[in-house]
Amino acid sequence: MTRRPRRAGVRVRRGTAAGLAALVVLAGAGTAYATVSAPGPAYRLATVTPAQVGATLNVAGTLTPAQQADVPFPVNGTVAAVEVRAGQRVTAGQVLGKLSKASLRAGVTAAQSTLAQANLQVSSDLASQDQAASGSGTGSESASGGLRPLQQAVLRAQRRADQALARAKAALASAGRACGRPAPSPTSTPSSSRTPVPGVSPSAAATPSPAGTPSPSGSGRPSPAPTLSSAPGSCAHATKRVLAAETVVLHAQQALSHQLTALGAALAQATGRGGTGPSAGGPSAAGAARPAGPVSAAQLAADQATADAGAAQLTLAQQDLDNAVVRSPIDGTVVSVDVGQGAAVTAGDTAFEIAGLDSYQVQAEVPVTGLPMLKVGQRASVQADGLAGPLTGSVLSIGLTPDTSSSPVTYPVTIGLTGQPAGLHPDGFADVVISTGHSRGVSVPTSAVHYTKHGATVTVYAAGRVRTVKVTVGTKGLVRTRITAGLTAGQQVVLAILGQPLPSSNPNQGPGFGSAIIPAGRGVVFGQP
Repeated sequence: MTRRPRRAGVRVRRGTAAGLAALVVLAGAGTAYATVSAPGPAYRLATVTPAQVGATLNVAGTLTPAQQADVPFPVNGTVAAVEVRAGQRVTAGQVLGKLSKASLRAGVTAAQSTLAQANLQVSSDLASQDQAASGSGTGSESASGGLRPLQQAVLRAQRRADQALARAKAALASAGRACGRPAPSPTSTPSSSRTPVPGVSPSAAATPSPAGTPSPSGSGRPSPAPTLSSAPGSCAHATKRVLAAETVVLHAQQALSHQLTALGAALAQATGRGGTGPSAGGPSAAGAARPAGPVSAAQLAADQATADAGAAQLTLAQQDLDNAVVRSPIDGTVVSVDVGQGAAVTAGDTAFEIAGLDSYQVQAEVPVTGLPMLKVGQRASVQADGLAGPLTGSVLSIGLTPDTSSSPVTYPVTIGLTGQPAGLHPDGFADVVISTGHSRGVSVPTSAVHYTKHGATVTVYAAGRVRTVKVTVGTKGLVRTRITAGLTAGQQVVLAILGQPLPSSNPNQGPGFGSAIIPAGRGVVFGQP
């Protein structure tokens, strides 16, 4: 009589003609599975074999152009012309729009007049001191000539102090942005929205920013909203720069004080007055008549500070006039135009949106649990909505600032796409598979590995008995896991006990990937390969 062959996966009793195990090799998997029954439970087994093991991380993201810019008018004004339309291709440097220049030219003229008056006042101060020294009868020309080096030293020291204070204020504003805090308000009120912030000087005169560096406030431009920097230690570095800048200010003010004392003493000696020091004669209050006699050293420094502020104001006004024409910072396509001819605009408000639609990247959020597996440069496969096949790419950056509002906490990750694929659209969705590991060696089905606080183990079957073996895990994939120590090729590991329910087939659930451990010598693992 012909015997019907047994099917793989059925229970085989020890001692039967079929032997101890019926092996099944899954197509393409390269893994031998078997079921075996001792005088008790029936086990599902897998053979330890060399294999290529790959680990991946799946995330969802949004397509964004690799280059994009929100372009504002940097100054307040009225739009004189809009030179582009939505959908138009533009190149870097191309004019997008223009503001009316009439009021901006008036600002330059007013600043020039203010600076000229301030410089004239400094010249008048110097002449007042020279005249007093020449007419004192204590040395005539030699007395006034001896003042000149001291006068110039005071003017230079005042300029250095003004520039140092302006740099310190700029560093403080930068630190506020880097640390996620708004820059502090000025300590005194400027005379107009375009007047630089008053600074510390012997007469509390206005202190300018250095030429070409707009004052952090009071310049007519809104301060940028505070943002958290992604650079490591950026807040700490910015704070150190503030401290260094404040040290420079202190040294500059000490040097100024020294020069003021020297000039004050020379003035007192040259004019025969008994008072000494920088305030000899005393500076006049704002708007008050100056006292009789030569201008004091402190008043000379205060008037120089006003001239420095006027020079900075002229620089700002000229910059505003130059910024009446706004240009595209990148090559790309005009996504939107948010202004029209004749409209009043506020500095800093977006007027044009430009995007480079030839190259894209994917912005994704990765849970904190997946962050240790990620590295910059890892390859990725991207399936974008509307495309038949996947695109290739790689991890460009991993953000350092978490999104704590989500659960679990996530971190931003940017995946760059290779080449310039067609058919993509801004804000489209994409599924991303990131290759986080790849190795070849002894491996077992992932469900055969169990994790406890003491490490990883597998249950090995041999000669009708099972035992728990501690192993070292390498690359962990959804299907197979690399074992770097504890097993050798050809051994059999237990996957499940037949006839019992599977607690879970989710490989990401819990430390054992959905498996349960039975005591060594008797038990088995429940799970799927």
